[in-house]
Amino acid sequence: MANKINLTERNKDYSVFLPSISSFYDRTLSRYRQDGDNFFPPERIPEGFENGLEGCDFLKTDAYYQYKWGLYSAGHAQLDLKKANDHDSMVQKRDRDKTFILGDSGGFQIIKGVIQCDWDNFKTDDSLRHTILNWLEHTADYSMILDIPTMAASEPYKQKTGIQNFGECLDYTLHNCDWFVKNRQGKTKYLNVLQGRNKNEADTWIDAVKHLPFEGYAFGGATKYDINIMLHHLLKLRDEKKLDQGVCDVLHFLGTSKLDWAVALTAVQRALRETVNPDIQVMFDCASPFIATAKGQMYTQHVHKNDRFGYVMDSATDDKRLAGSNIQFPWSSPVGDRLKMKDVCWYKPGMLNKIGKEGKTSWDSLTYFLLMSHNVYQHIESVQRANELTDAANMINTVNHKHWRKLKSASKEEQFSPWVPRNCLYITQFIDQLFKSETPYQMLEEAAPMLADFNGKKSLASSADSFSSLFETEEVQNDVIGEFSTEQEDEAEKFLQEVS
Repeated sequence: MANKINLTERNKDYSVFLPSISSFYDRTLSRYRQDGDNFFPPERIPEGFENGLEGCDFLKTDAYYQYKWGLYSAGHAQLDLKKANDHDSMVQKRDRDKTFILGDSGGFQIIKGVIQCDWDNFKTDDSLRHTILNWLEHTADYSMILDIPTMAASEPYKQKTGIQNFGECLDYTLHNCDWFVKNRQGKTKYLNVLQGRNKNEADTWIDAVKHLPFEGYAFGGATKYDINIMLHHLLKLRDEKKLDQGVCDVLHFLGTSKLDWAVALTAVQRALRETVNPDIQVMFDCASPFIATAKGQMYTQHVHKNDRFGYVMDSATDDKRLAGSNIQFPWSSPVGDRLKMKDVCWYKPGMLNKIGKEGKTSWDSLTYFLLMSHNVYQHIESVQRANELTDAANMINTVNHKHWRKLKSASKEEQFSPWVPRNCLYITQFIDQLFKSETPYQMLEEAAPMLADFNGKKSLASSADSFSSLFETEEVQNDVIGEFSTEQEDEAEKFLQEVS
């Protein structure tokens, strides 16, 4: 029998990655709990799953791998509280003493139109605010206030919202914030969301919202991709006593999972715990493990080398000739180790799918669920390994940001560790020194070229390929060093509901 792994214990004092849990994943598990054999017949459940599909609920302590943290978005959730517990039981019926869920208010889905909004009466009609707040209070330990992201004023979203500029985004958000302050119920704590497409907008936004009586901050927009802006904001909040113990408990970074950022955020957490607030928790999220599956991909390995950190996704095997095969699933995880290829490639030649037709794919809806479970483990494990390797490299290497210089990508200079990129060592040690410095803003100015190089270019997986061609087994390997976009998350959720 394959081992069970406790990823919660392994996370130690690292910043916490939150898998942005797919509603398809939660609802597949929920429907199986309700309908049992009528949903998936016993022969469809992998023989190696000693706890059945319940073992894939990683929020449970007896899961095949256990991980206590996650994010769930109102943008894809069942918002009717009379139905929510049964529809989204993984999140809603979890043991709240042993788990942590951050609730996303679904601001992006509102400006996109996934959640309908009466923009003509936005400030006078509180029905949507009531619905979102009630769901957050019912669901989450911490929640993000209902912000209106600044992309609402950019194409193509401004056509749907009627919002024309940054100021209107901020004005709508402040209106929502004031309403949340007056109507909160005390069942969840709230994060003040920071937005802005550039430094000027980001500075204006934080100055407008920092006085609000919430319990932490969520960094969005440029604040989550530009480490210079992010560190400036943290210093500002620190100096104004906004990060003190009992004032700010959680800092969250929206929709980012690059491994170099993961170790940088661990450095931020440690520095703040040492110098400001011993209880502060830094978190970040992405939906990539779930989106990858919707795109017919799975995590096969990781890149932890001195030139880069990254995740590697490949086309998942989809071949009817493997249906019924007892060949071991070749990619390891507590889920993968319990699978045979027949568990992934279910449909045999001639077998009809749920609509009574023979499709091109060997996959059914359970295939997606199983590969998602595998991918989530692989993603978490890669984040934790990056932190472990960086800690080891920092213990035996001391670097000074003043000595940093830009090197060509093929350069063999300054290979301090065979496993950790030089920039990760520079940035983590820089952050440690920054929050102890008497002249931190001068340090940021001095280190501007290094910080800009660390940012690099925001790398997003291409959205050009259509979900209709997911099952081509000859697809080229995708070495993903960034993450998928929120638009792709919405597209993936829509597709997955269609195949369920």
